[in-house]
Amino acid sequence: MIAKKNIFNVLAQLCVLITLLFSCNNAKENNQSGNQNPLYESISNSIKEDPNNADHYFKRANLLYEQTSYDMAISDLTKAISLDSSIVDYYHLLSDVYLDYFKSGEALDVMEKAVEKFPKSIKSLLKLSELQLTLKQYDASFFTVQKILNQDKQNAEAFFMLGMIYRAQGDKERAINSFQSAVELDPEIVDAWIILGDLFAEKDFKIAEKYYDNAIRINPENVQTYHAKAFYLQNNNRIDEAIALYKIIISKDPNYSDAFLNSGILYLEKDSLDRAFESFNQMVSVEPENYLGYYYRGVSRMFNNDKIGAKSDLEYVLKLNPSFEKAQQALENL
Repeated sequence: MIAKKNIFNVLAQLCVLITLLFSCNNAKENNQSGNQNPLYESISNSIKEDPNNADHYFKRANLLYEQTSYDMAISDLTKAISLDSSIVDYYHLLSDVYLDYFKSGEALDVMEKAVEKFPKSIKSLLKLSELQLTLKQYDASFFTVQKILNQDKQNAEAFFMLGMIYRAQGDKERAINSFQSAVELDPEIVDAWIILGDLFAEKDFKIAEKYYDNAIRINPENVQTYHAKAFYLQNNNRIDEAIALYKIIISKDPNYSDAFLNSGILYLEKDSLDRAFESFNQMVSVEPENYLGYYYRGVSRMFNNDKIGAKSDLEYVLKLNPSFEKAQQALENL
């Protein structure tokens, strides 16, 4: 009887353990699938009420994609397309999910099918061309752009894509011509102005600066436009002007760590050690896992004869990035 009771006790304990594990797994799956999100629950209820409505699956897939629940998003999008294959946006989102899921082959397959099904969709052709360019399929990307131009000879985005292809292939002159055509057709393409500035920075400083200024004028709230010009000024030894632009960037986006990094480096060049330290100190508060902030803060401390602080920063750099040789050399110099 004693042995039998022990067996029953063990079985009871096992049942409790299994129940707890099952509950934990369910909770984990619910968290991963977004079930804790009221919007997710609302869309899921809509699917239960109307399981043949493709748009419900598409909306839930968007939510899952934002939560990086890629497998579930793919499942919902596949279902949406099976219910209604006439909506081009379903294919676009599915391609995006695959690409962010590091499945570029599947992303490309989806867009090729989309273009085959919607041959007049310029939006799809542009997306396919961009994906082909990302995968370094330059000839295929060029061929896709030509399909766009066959439909619309004045398509600014097609010329922008041509510029991107030529630039990737190292053909700067054709790239410049293509980007110039793009901004002539649509002056609001900010990225084209920035890239033109970058391309001209090597050959004609005055024109380069005008291109950067055009980008800032078109979108004065985009910190990338200021960064592009500031970096150009920095490379041309116009340090005070570059620092002024980095200050504008920080005022617009206090979490823009590159502005702290670059302005700090410029303060080091000016021997403004206190300001350099302040910049790098702000950088590590904004981006505490970025080893460069600690490295340069350590360097500024080292130049300021704060050996203990410098040693602490440089040792922490090697915890974050053990292979960073500059930090190791700086420690040895200490």
